[in-house]
Amino acid sequence: MDTSMTHKHVKNQTESSAGLTRRNLLRGSVTLGLAAMIGSALPWQSVLAAQVSSDDFIALSQFLVSRAVNPVLAGRYYAALDKRAPNFSTNVIALKQLISTQGYRHVDEYLAQPNPDPSLRATATSIISAWYLGIVGEPADAELISYSLAMMYQPTHGILIIPTYGGGPDSWGPKPAVIQDSTV
Repeated sequence: MDTSMTHKHVKNQTESSAGLTRRNLLRGSVTLGLAAMIGSALPWQSVLAAQVSSDDFIALSQFLVSRAVNPVLAGRYYAALDKRAPNFSTNVIALKQLISTQGYRHVDEYLAQPNPDPSLRATATSIISAWYLGIVGEPADAELISYSLAMMYQPTHGILIIPTYGGGPDSWGPKPAVIQDSTV
């Protein structure tokens, strides 16, 4: 009985498990590819950043706009605002802590404070603006979150009908160029 084939198979298995083989290289490549794909889907800064619960953002929003807010819209506003400002979640936590430690009962008390932190004030302004306009961002990259439920329409609710056209305030396109044709 020839055992040379058996010895060669055993010898190849022990050599391949110890050294660099195509199979090990392929496994490493797949692992590295998956790690890169997961890393791009979940940026490390957002994973390591302080986590803001939806209840925290809802409570802060209710304080800043002085009325109850829609929880579904709160999640959408938070996602859009967080996407545009790298330190947004940190500022939300800091703003909520400042409001609770100072004992502010109304947004006007917060806005009246002397020498406010400009970053926290900008965060508060962006949250208020989002809720009232229904839009997050500047005109070049504006994201419409809610048109008919924007808070700017609440003072006239039941009196004026909310327009059903357009993408929000100032959404009309540029004024058409006037064509001067002197020949008739």
